[in-house]
Amino acid sequence: MTETTHHFPLVVDLDGTLVRTDTLWESFFAAWANDVWLPIKCVGWLSKGRAHLKEALAARALESRLTIDTLPLNDAVLARLRDARNAGRTTVLATAADARIANAVAKRVGLFDRVFASDGQTNLKSEQKATKLIGEFGEKGFDYIGDSNADVAVWKASRLALTVSSVQPSGVARIESIAEEKSALSNWIKLLRVRHWVKNILVFVALFAAHRFTELLAWQQALFTFFAFCAVCSGIYVFNDLFDLASDRSHSSKRFRPLAAGRISLSSAFLIAILLLTLGLVLAFCTGLWVGVVLLGYCAVNAVYTLYAKRIAVLDVSILAGLYTLRIVAGALAIAAPLSPWLFAFSVFAFLSLALLKRAIDINRLAPDEKLSGRGYTGRDAAFVNTFGAGAALAAVLVLSLYVSAPQATVLYRNPAWLWFALAVILFWLMRMWQLAMRGASDDDPVLFATKDPTSWVCAALVVGCFVAAM
Repeated sequence: MTETTHHFPLVVDLDGTLVRTDTLWESFFAAWANDVWLPIKCVGWLSKGRAHLKEALAARALESRLTIDTLPLNDAVLARLRDARNAGRTTVLATAADARIANAVAKRVGLFDRVFASDGQTNLKSEQKATKLIGEFGEKGFDYIGDSNADVAVWKASRLALTVSSVQPSGVARIESIAEEKSALSNWIKLLRVRHWVKNILVFVALFAAHRFTELLAWQQALFTFFAFCAVCSGIYVFNDLFDLASDRSHSSKRFRPLAAGRISLSSAFLIAILLLTLGLVLAFCTGLWVGVVLLGYCAVNAVYTLYAKRIAVLDVSILAGLYTLRIVAGALAIAAPLSPWLFAFSVFAFLSLALLKRAIDINRLAPDEKLSGRGYTGRDAAFVNTFGAGAALAAVLVLSLYVSAPQATVLYRNPAWLWFALAVILFWLMRMWQLAMRGASDDDPVLFATKDPTSWVCAALVVGCFVAAM
């Protein structure tokens, strides 16, 4: 490095450059989690300018759930900063983010000599940032690393212009080891939880339980309901991830989710979530008024769960069990089939067991006094969750056994004795899932684990075969 280069400061942008996320959107969702009316308040703050909006959001976010220490950093930019510091160069963080956020990040990184940021009055972005830097270091008196079109004015004023994204105007060089493309299809598939759509197969349960699987119209209605749930559930998964950024980044596996890792922009995810929710609800109401009402209720309960209930022990798993059961209810309403009280009771206990199983997988990994991030449990709750979860599984099997013994079974099935074999397989599967969870040998989501588990596939095939033989 020449002596001349030694005297040129290295200036680095924050959002999308030093951190693989947008701290304004991070602040918005962190603050929204504690204030349901925040979006309305933002309209008033924005009327006073973007700088005022950023200041108000930063103040509330830092008091609530925004954790600066877990924001995903760009290793390539950190390497450049370390090289600059080792060479004796001045390093500067220049960002349109609010000064509270910028100073907190600079303190965490520990590689900056100076920080320039928005202050509630001036929004230090684009031309304003370029003017500030020229005033401090002169035209062509600094090197600058940015990532977006908002940095074009700063790049033009810099001696050496660098980018960490696919935005690369003429004269701007791309630095080595850039991050994954934020629009990569695989990241979107992970974000939308396409694999989780298997859970929505529950809408077909009523179709088979009512023995109407030969009716074309019933299949059409059930399929519409299925796709409506797929769209809505994906939208809700995105919203959950947006509100769970801090806790996900503290989790051993969830920290690799696209939003937590900064592989998809928060603004794009927010827009797609709204579109998916709208699409799903429109499709549901086109299928049937009550199907739409159930799906609308599903969204409302999820909102309560995301903003409030997920942090309350026991209430969280009760709601999760209810959300699974709503899929069966919607499927029954879609084909105008009566919902059997036996099926309803079995579903409630079975899904409560699976919800507790999901929570047990995380709790069983904790030390006794360790808290489960973002949830209302500690390691001492392991015995409680394991006991009640296994008890709910036994209750589900008991309900099914009472149904097989009841007169209704002989009316719907020619050979109901086969149902006892199905019951035995279901009991075996539930016992095995709980054993794996207590051993720590299961994935974070038991339903998804089952889709990859050969034994679970064999059990599913045997249960279906038993029901077919019973008919």
